Amino acid sequence: MTIENTIEMIPITKLQLSKANPRKSVDEKAIAGLAQSIRTDGLLQNLVVARPEGRKRKYPIISGERRYRALQHLIDTGDLPGDVSVPVEIREGLSEEETLRIATVENVQRVDLSPLEEAEAIKVLAHDGEKLGDIVAQTGLSESTIKRRLVLLELSETVKEALSSEQITLSQAEALSLASHEEQETLLPHIVGGWYSSAEDIREQILGDAPSVAMAVFDKAEYKGTYTADLLADDETTYFDDADQFYDLQKVAAEKMVEAFDKDHDWAELIEGSFSSAGYRQAKKGEAGGVIVSLSPEGRVDVHKGLIRQDIDTSVSDALKATPKATYAKPLCEYFAMHKSAAVQAELIKNPRTAKEIGVAQMLYRASAHGCLSYLRKEGTESAALDAINAEAVEIIGMLGELQEGAEYCSLGSLAHSFERAYDLVQKLKDDQLERLFVFLSAISFGQGPSFSNYGSTRHYALDTDEDSVFNRVALSLGVDMRRYWTPDEWFLGRRTMSQLGNILSQSGLSRLYGNGKDFKKTELVPMMVRYFNKVRTMTKPKGDQKQARDWLPEAMQFPAIDPDEVKEEDTTLTPESSLAEAA
Repeated sequence: MTIENTIEMIPITKLQLSKANPRKSVDEKAIAGLAQSIRTDGLLQNLVVARPEGRKRKYPIISGERRYRALQHLIDTGDLPGDVSVPVEIREGLSEEETLRIATVENVQRVDLSPLEEAEAIKVLAHDGEKLGDIVAQTGLSESTIKRRLVLLELSETVKEALSSEQITLSQAEALSLASHEEQETLLPHIVGGWYSSAEDIREQILGDAPSVAMAVFDKAEYKGTYTADLLADDETTYFDDADQFYDLQKVAAEKMVEAFDKDHDWAELIEGSFSSAGYRQAKKGEAGGVIVSLSPEGRVDVHKGLIRQDIDTSVSDALKATPKATYAKPLCEYFAMHKSAAVQAELIKNPRTAKEIGVAQMLYRASAHGCLSYLRKEGTESAALDAINAEAVEIIGMLGELQEGAEYCSLGSLAHSFERAYDLVQKLKDDQLERLFVFLSAISFGQGPSFSNYGSTRHYALDTDEDSVFNRVALSLGVDMRRYWTPDEWFLGRRTMSQLGNILSQSGLSRLYGNGKDFKKTELVPMMVRYFNKVRTMTKPKGDQKQARDWLPEAMQFPAIDPDEVKEEDTTLTPESSLAEAA
C-alpha cells in the first residue's frame, strides 16, 4: 500500500480527536502553557491527520492532540476565531492498524505519557507484530522499561486509578502486579495508608513463603504434611508447612484443569510463571477463544478464559517470560546461611588472627569517626589531639601501602570501597600492624555520646556463590568442612520434593536401602533418611555406601555454594572419594 503525505490548511472545526490515541489524561496547566507559546510564536509543528473515508466529514488526528487542545483553548479565550484554519499533514492510504501504530509511536516519542499510557501504547505495537528491538527503536524506551510497563497491564482497574491519581508510586504498582486482582484490592488500602511503603514489603506480602490453604486447587486430603494456623484457623490464614509438596500437588491439579478446559474450548495451556496479557486479546462476540491456566512460582493458580493469541514476535514474548521456580526458596537459603555462618564462627574462635582480620576489616570498611573530629576539623581551631590523630593516620595509611599527600584521619574512608577491599588490605599487615590499626579505628570511633560505628549487615536469603566473597575466602582458608557441623536433618529433607529426595538417595548411596523412595510416603522416608545420616556420621570406619552417605553434602553447603539453577551440566555433589580428611 502506498502512503502519501500532503500539507493543507484545514479549518479546525473539521478536525476531531482519535479514540485510538494512547493518551487518556490531560494536564490542563500544560495545555494552557502550550497555548501561550502558540499565541506568541505560532504553531511550530503541524498536526498529523488521516484523510476522512466514506461519509466521514472530519479528519481524525493521528498526532498533535495537545496542539489541537491548545488551539481550542485559544479559541475559548477569544485569541483565535472559531473557524481558524491550521496547517496539517494529511497521510493517505493508511490502514486502521497503521494509523494506530503511527499515533502510538509519535505520542510516546514526542510527549511524556504516563506509565499506564505507555503500557497500552507498547501493547498496541506488540499486537502489531513488532519485534522487541523495533519497539525499543521506535519508542526510545529500554527493554527493561518496556517489560516493566507491560506488567502494569495486570493491575486491577482500582489499582490503575490509584496509580493515575498518584495515591501509589510506580514501584508499588509494579510490585502489586504480582498479585491477583482480588489480592491487589485487599492490599491497596494498606499501601495507601502507609502500612507497606516499599516495593519489597509489598512483594513480601504477596509472595511470602508459606502457601495458604485457600490457594489449593487440589483435594486437601492428598496433602500429607503439617499445617500452621492462627487463632481464627480459616483457609486464608492456615498455611501448608511443606511448600514443595503443596506445589507438586498444585501443578498436578493445574494440569488436570487444562485437560478439562481443552475439551470445551478452542485450546488450553498451562503456564508456569506469571501470566502476561500482552500476548492476547479478549475474544469478541462469536469467538470462543482459549484458556490459560497460570501457576505462579508461589503456587497460586489463576484461570484466564476467552483469550485470542496475538502474533507477537518471539523477542517480545521471551522478554515477558517469568523466572522459573527456584530450587531453593528463601527459607532454605536462610537455613543454609545460618548453619554455614555458625560453622565459620566456630572455626574463627579457634583462629584468633583470622577473627581479628575480619573484625578490623569490618571496622575499616565502615570506618566512622566520632563527631568531635569533624567538629574540630570544620572549626579549624588548633588541636594537639587532632594533630596527633592525623599524624597517626598518615602512618597508618602508609602502613597500608596507600600513602596520600595531605592525608588525614578521614582519608581512611576512601581506602576501602568494599568489605572485600578492606579484607585485602588488612591481610597484608603483620600482627603488630593489625593491632595498631585496630587500636586506631577503635579510638577514633569512641567519644562522648552514642557510637557512630556501623558494621553493615549480611545477606541471609541468597546462596553465596561468589568465590571471592570474604565469607567464602575465610571459610576456605580455615578449611571449614560442613560435615563436621551439619547432618541432613528433617527440616531440610522435609522441604525436598520426592523427586529431589530420590536424587539424594542416589547420590548418597542410600538407594541400596530405600531404592528411589517411591515405595514410601514422604512422612515415612524422611525420618528414616535422617536416622541413617546420623548413624553413618558417627562411624569411625564406614564401608562402601556408608562412607558415601557420611560424605554427602548438598551443593549449597559447600564453599562457595553451587547454585543448581545456574550449573546443571556437571555433578556438583561431593563423591565418596572426597573423604573428610581430603575435604579438610
